[in-house]
Order: sequence, then C-alpha cells, then structure tokens
Amino acid sequence: MEQIVFRSTISSYGTDKYGNKRYGITIPSKLRDKGEKLYGKEVIVIVILPDDEE
Repeated sequence: MEQIVFRSTISSYGTDKYGNKRYGITIPSKLRDKGEKLYGKEVIVIVILPDDEE
C-alpha cells in the first residue's frame, strides 16, 4: 500500500444526471506525477479538519 499525504479542499463539481451533487478533491500541482498514477483507481480517503478551520 502506498500513502500520499497532502492538503487540499473539497470542491463542488456540479450535479450528476440524476441531480445529485458531486464533489471532488483537487490534487496539488506539485504532486502531478503521483496524481496521474492515481487517476481511475479506487482510493481510501481519510478527512482530517485542521484546527485553524472553523
């Protein structure tokens, strides 16, 4: 198992064909090479809200 840690925001990506909201996580440009390797693969996402976010 490979682990990649980065800070990002969850963004709205509109709605699907059924009208349900869609969300996505943007991978920072400095991780572009690793992001391309992740594209289309199933990943495990753990969300930790920093203390400075309220």
